[in-house]
Amino acid sequence: MNFDQINLFLLDLPIYAANGLLWLLYTLLGSLAALVSLGSAATLALVVDTVVQQLAGARPLRQGRGETLPVAHTAQILTGLVITLWLGAQWGMGAPVPWIGAAMWLTGLLAVLISPAQRFNLLHFVKSGIAVYALAVIGSRLYLGMASQVSPDQWAALVGTAQGAANVVANTRGNVTTIITWGLWLVIPLGYFSLLVQKLFLNPVSLINPLTSYEEMLILLRDRGGR
Repeated sequence: MNFDQINLFLLDLPIYAANGLLWLLYTLLGSLAALVSLGSAATLALVVDTVVQQLAGARPLRQGRGETLPVAHTAQILTGLVITLWLGAQWGMGAPVPWIGAAMWLTGLLAVLISPAQRFNLLHFVKSGIAVYALAVIGSRLYLGMASQVSPDQWAALVGTAQGAANVVANTRGNVTTIITWGLWLVIPLGYFSLLVQKLFLNPVSLINPLTSYEEMLILLRDRGGR
């Protein structure tokens, strides 16, 4: 490599760096919905699941006396399974499905954080709701994949003619695709968000400390203020 080649390489180096940064930026933007879902699930597992799991294994008595069961990680494992299922379901899907799932993860996390008194029930609802949506996405993709492989000639024996079979297949695909689109874009997400809001406001908040969990309330009652 001579001096001219080295000089040319140094002059082109900023362009290579800028292209690399742009490629990284475009990749991150293309995977932003998945990253939001993954970040919400990680926060859920590290922050909320840990507290809920410790509470499930603790047996508090008065003045802090009690025993603790062996540490389990069931809550974190369930979160890991649900986020894995969702990432696999939304892989390669176009908007708005990945963003709907990201919104479900994010709003579920926020609901659990602002309502610690109901976090156990909310956690179960958030995970099960996202799992159901992921299964619906997978089921729709499997159906559309199988339907695209069926040719009018395969239906001709049942319908009578190839043209009639083509019309039947086209109408069936169109109707089912419309139902799937409505279900994935509106029906299931709307049901999830509406039920989440309903569960969030199901019980009245504490008038003394709205962010107090039931565990902390019981500790205060049992300790009688430390007396």
